[in-house]
Amino acid sequence: MRIAHLSDLHLGRKLNDYSLINNQRKILEQVIEKIDKKEIDLVLIAGDIYDSPVPDAEAVAVLNEFLTGLKNLGKDVFMIAGNHDRGDYIEYGSDLFREMDIHVTGTWKGKLECVDLLDRYGPLHVWCLPYLSPSIVNQYIEHEEDYVSDYTGAVRYALAQGNINFEERNLLVAHQYVDGVFVDVDGSEDYLAFGPEAVDPSVFDGFEYVALGHIHTAQSVYRDTIRYSGAPLKFTLSEIDKDRSFTLATLGAKGDYRISYISLTPDQEIERLTGPFKELMMPDVIEAHRHNFLHIILDEKDDIPDAIAVLREKYPYILAVSYADGRIQTNHVIRSEEDFTVKTEIREFSLKEPMEVFSEFYEKQNGKKLGSEQKEYLSELISSLCQKEEES
Repeated sequence: MRIAHLSDLHLGRKLNDYSLINNQRKILEQVIEKIDKKEIDLVLIAGDIYDSPVPDAEAVAVLNEFLTGLKNLGKDVFMIAGNHDRGDYIEYGSDLFREMDIHVTGTWKGKLECVDLLDRYGPLHVWCLPYLSPSIVNQYIEHEEDYVSDYTGAVRYALAQGNINFEERNLLVAHQYVDGVFVDVDGSEDYLAFGPEAVDPSVFDGFEYVALGHIHTAQSVYRDTIRYSGAPLKFTLSEIDKDRSFTLATLGAKGDYRISYISLTPDQEIERLTGPFKELMMPDVIEAHRHNFLHIILDEKDDIPDAIAVLREKYPYILAVSYADGRIQTNHVIRSEEDFTVKTEIREFSLKEPMEVFSEFYEKQNGKKLGSEQKEYLSELISSLCQKEEES
């Protein structure tokens, strides 16, 4: 069984203020071409399909094109929701999709979804587990004393609902942060949120292959077959030097596997362009780089008046401009007036009360406001944490 493993499409995402939707459409067209060429049997898409819980029409259209392309190739597809997705939106029409061998799991409803496949080595069971948190799992636990308190407990409980026969081959598609994974603190993941979310990798013992989403850098964790495929596109300047790909996992008899990467080439690269201002304004240099997203580093002793505006006339996709000698720090470059706005918002954010911060985050992630019972519980939790901090 030849399996393509993708994740973190983040359809609708922007790079600074530039829409990536055309880049995303073209990279997914490239994925379809390579899936066809490599004669892949099965496609796993491990969450964060969209960048926002309520995606715009163009992002939905790109997903539709991608799934239609996979259907036209006759591939079995398994897709789950990630933390960026609104699960009920993701699984809208899932009954119809299932008739086309496109299996979509947007929400966990107290049981583990499974589809049984068959190849020449026997049964292959594909289990789908959308993004989980303790609060999601606890909705389905009858007695409060049995509630799970952390993400490891949540995933362990959910997997226990599957009655899985580990004597046979089992695949799992999940979207979680697994303890021990490498996270780029300057990358496009929400690094600060990961600490409390850590899942002990031992919960995945017994699975033939675990197709993970949530981390944007391709890598394995704990063992070779617990794997993040990484995002198919780069989303920040710090990811300039990271190649993009998706994973090809080839499964034979139980315990027999091969892992490889299928590289992807974006329509627009992210690159750093360094040199004197005069040199960067030469026609041949402009022609070679104007199509890409750029961090321009000026090798000049004196400031160039209105450098961003002048350069942007020739290079329409500038992400940042800084100076080689560090007058503007290259680890936090000044991009435009919008950058100052972001800094102001960060300062304002740091002055907000914890309840206000969490309420805004919850509403953004879920598309609705906190309920009165949730606010009461959260208020008690914050008070308890503050008291412990004072005591320590």
